[in-house]
Amino acid sequence: MGNPILILMPARLSFCLRPLGVILFGVLSGLAPAQVLITTSLSLSEEPAANVLNVTLSAFGIEDEESSDLSGAVEATIEINPGADQVSRLTINSANLTATDMSFSLAIGEISVAEVSLNGIEATIATSQVGWVDPATGQFDAGEHEVTLSEGVITGTSVVGEVNENFSESPVSGTGSGTGEVALSRMAIKGNTITYRVVVVLPVEFSNPLQEGVDVRVDSTVQFEGVIEVPLDPFAAWAELQGIPDAPFAGDHDDDGVPNGLLWALGYDADARPTLFAPDPLIPGQVDIIVEHGPAGIRAPILVEGNFNQAGWTTLDPFLLLGFENPVPVGEILPTVVLLSGDQNVIRLRVEKP
Repeated sequence: MGNPILILMPARLSFCLRPLGVILFGVLSGLAPAQVLITTSLSLSEEPAANVLNVTLSAFGIEDEESSDLSGAVEATIEINPGADQVSRLTINSANLTATDMSFSLAIGEISVAEVSLNGIEATIATSQVGWVDPATGQFDAGEHEVTLSEGVITGTSVVGEVNENFSESPVSGTGSGTGEVALSRMAIKGNTITYRVVVVLPVEFSNPLQEGVDVRVDSTVQFEGVIEVPLDPFAAWAELQGIPDAPFAGDHDDDGVPNGLLWALGYDADARPTLFAPDPLIPGQVDIIVEHGPAGIRAPILVEGNFNQAGWTTLDPFLLLGFENPVPVGEILPTVVLLSGDQNVIRLRVEKP
């Protein structure tokens, strides 16, 4: 990449008569390549055995299993490294699924044990935790994604009495089960745009008691897919969209003191005039710094480094950042708060050109 370029912006901040010194921020090489967050709509696959809801009704040791076809749509946000064709995070924002109706009949010889119907069943899927994906394998913990039966009824009778379960009144939740997988395959590349086919496989399994001695078990492999377009160089795509297609990453197109690459990485538009460093007066006797992110959130990993008492540049301990992650990860929307103490501190932000 050539020699790194630093953009200096002197600014002496103080709090409780304790000088912070100069603030240095810029764009340098040396971090992981920028990830790209893509939010897209995906459709349920038509693969055999996929998107079939298998339901088992069990009553007093007798079972009846029926299958139902799933339909619906999914919106997901996927974190992709286009340089390596890898996925590092999957967030299912919403998935609204509908199942076809089912009927169950359990009997011992001529004696009926249970007659039950499932009607109008609808379910939602949403990511309940971080949604990390192993970039090398595309595998993820299916348990990080929650499944909720939110609509429909189970009605009928059993030897114990009437069965009446209304999911709109009392939703039933479970999670994915085992290991899921995201498969990303490159279809085409044109200019700065890569076209991928993405396939997500999410195994689901959970159970719900209906009454004493009677319960229902659900398992399915939910599979959804689609075609997405991702910029190979997300900074170049941002610069073109901002009307400054030839703006260099380490340059400053409007001479406001904030490098173009830092504006992009922090989630700002090119015409933004952010105040990147502001003292935090909430903790008496301690000098803190607040770095406000743009409305788009962090677009590339940003490393926060410090030079304390001219001892040389070091990566700040994550515990000095509110959020406890350094580099600050892609997608973060809350401000980066740097917790500092000392009389002469110098802080800089580092981000790599994609």
